[in-house]
This record gives sequence, structure tokens and C-alpha cells, in this order.
Amino acid sequence: MSTEPRFDSLFLLRIAQKYMKFFLITAIASIILAVVFSSSFFITPMFKSEAIVYPQNLIPYSTESPTEQMLQLFESNDIRDALIEDFGLMQHYEVDSTQKYPLTILHNIFKENITIDKTRFESVQIIVKDKDPKVASNLVDSIISKHDQKARSLQREKSQEVVVIFKNQLDYYKFQMDSMENALKDIRMDYGILDFEEQMNSFSRIYYTAVKDGAAGSGNRPMDKIMHNMQLKGGEAMALKEHLWRIRGTYNDVKLQYEDALKDLTKVLTYSNIVTKPVPAEKKSYPVRSLIVIIFTVSVLLFTLISVIIFENFQRLRSIRTNAAN
Repeated sequence: MSTEPRFDSLFLLRIAQKYMKFFLITAIASIILAVVFSSSFFITPMFKSEAIVYPQNLIPYSTESPTEQMLQLFESNDIRDALIEDFGLMQHYEVDSTQKYPLTILHNIFKENITIDKTRFESVQIIVKDKDPKVASNLVDSIISKHDQKARSLQREKSQEVVVIFKNQLDYYKFQMDSMENALKDIRMDYGILDFEEQMNSFSRIYYTAVKDGAAGSGNRPMDKIMHNMQLKGGEAMALKEHLWRIRGTYNDVKLQYEDALKDLTKVLTYSNIVTKPVPAEKKSYPVRSLIVIIFTVSVLLFTLISVIIFENFQRLRSIRTNAAN
């Protein structure tokens, strides 16, 4: 006769009948223990607040999308450190500042309680868990606000650089215009050339008529001096006037660009379009006591069943071997 125990449905049924009361007591005890140990006395309840935002007015760098740039800004140390300071998270999370590596512990708790991820719709989801529902909601609001501040600061830095470039160009063209205007002024004062083209057209006819009549051409008369000045400085005056006209046009174009850059520097934009606004949660999201009770109770009952089967099999095996020996 075989001394090896066999598992069969009748054997399991006999175990169920024999230990029904024990299993019932175990289940009740497990439920009570799970309820007690999942209460707020042992597990701090956490409330969740979330927001969904789309990027807006962001200028992407390199090949990254506006959503990816938004994620980079959200995950910046500046925003994290500002939140820690504004909300006093060291004290709020009850981190002992005198222990070893308190900031590392604080940053790890921060990462556990605050998650920011990209969705499949190219939006960004912000989820904050906290023991205080109002703090969780306010943290989400502050994260979005500080993201806008960070984006605005970065954009203003770039705008400031553009403003400086255009201002330097304006100063350079202004210096050139002043130099040419001073040179033209000297020519007007010293040589009497106000508008070379008009003066030359009208004066040349008068001058050559006077030469025919013998009233000019000797070199000592006023008309000869005027003609000499025209020949000496006329070309320079005309070149200065044309160059001044071109520089003045360039100056006006740069001035418009400079004014646009100043507007970019001072304007206030929002950089996140909020689709789902954060609100304080009415009930906790963690722990889920019903799930804890079910899992704990089932686990204990399964462990108890396995233990009973092992025990009964051991007793059965010992009985079979005793009978075989007799």
C-alpha cells in the first residue's frame, strides 16, 4: 500500500468542514486587523489634487516640442526650491533638519508626492498628494504659477539680449548720422553748398552765361569762387547726403525692431493653458481601505489554508506509516 498522501476534492472538503469555524474566526480577525492597521492611526491619509495644462506662448529650443519644454521647466530645481520655501515643506513633511542628509530626504518625499507627466494628448498632468487637501490644491496652483514665472524670466532674458543688440545698433547709426550731419554742416558754413544738385543746376546756367558776357572766368570774382567751391566740395556733399539718407532709413528700421523688442521685454504673458483646474479633494485617495482589507484577508486565509493542508497531510502521512508498520 502506498504511504504517499494524495490531494483530492474529498480531502479538501473534509478540511473545510473540520476547520470551518477556525477559518471563520481567522477571516473575522484578519478583517478587524486590516481595518485597524489601515486607519489614520497607522497610515496617514493622503488627498490628491490634479491639473491638466497645455503649453502656450513657449518658444521651443532645438528640436524639443513646447510640451517637452514645459516638462523641463516644471522639473527645474528653481521651482522645486521655491515651493519648498513658500510652503515650508521641510516642516510640513516633518523632516528633521538635524539628521543626516535632510535635503535628500526632503527631495525624495517631494518626488513621491508630486508627479508631473506628459499625456498622450501632448498636455501635461500634474498630480499632488498631501495629507491636507487644501495644501495639495494650492501646491498645484503654485507649480503652474511658478512655471509661468520661470518661462517669463527666460523669455525676458532673451528679449533683453535682443534689446541690447538693437540699442547698440541704434547708437552706432546715430553716431554715423551725427558725424555726417556735422560734415554737411561744415560744408554749408564754409563753402555755401546747401543742396548741391539744385544749386549746380541753377548756378551753372547763370555762370556760363556770365562767362560768355565776360562777367566771370577771371578767378577773382564771387561767381568764380562759388564755382570753385562747387567743384571742390560738391561731390563730397552729394555723397554724404545720399549716405545719410540710407543710414537714416536703416536707423528707422532698427528703431522699429528696438521698440518691438522693448514690448516683448515688458509684456506679461501666460505660458500654460489650464484645461483641468485643481480643487481640494473631498475624500482621501490613499489608502484604499477596502482594497487593503480584501488583500490582507485573502492573503491570511490562503496562508492559513496552506498551513492546515500541510499539517493535515503530515498527520495523515504519520497515520498511514503507523498503520503500515503495524
